[in-house]
Amino acid sequence: MSKVRPPYCTVILAVLMAMPVTGAARAQLAPEALKQAQANFKTANASNTGVLTPAEFTTFIDLNAAAQIGRAPKIKANNAYDRAFGRVDADKDGKVTWDEYVKAQSSP
Repeated sequence: MSKVRPPYCTVILAVLMAMPVTGAARAQLAPEALKQAQANFKTANASNTGVLTPAEFTTFIDLNAAAQIGRAPKIKANNAYDRAFGRVDADKDGKVTWDEYVKAQSSP
């Protein structure tokens, strides 16, 4: 005999699945790693614009790789900077924002 879910359970589940998740909540990095990554983002942003160019993104990944943060060591080892940049640059404007980086941490 299969169990039948009460209708309110289905509604609650639907509401929870539809709720947006903030960048901070989606980040899969430990708080210390996220803090270090943010410092690395600022360091790599030589243009001081608050966004990373492809060249600045490479520096950012190298800094994160040295600190063993997230996927950065693998990106550096595989020289996959361009591919990573393309995935993180969600709006495809040729720049990576801090928000885009944080959101990308939850992507498979």
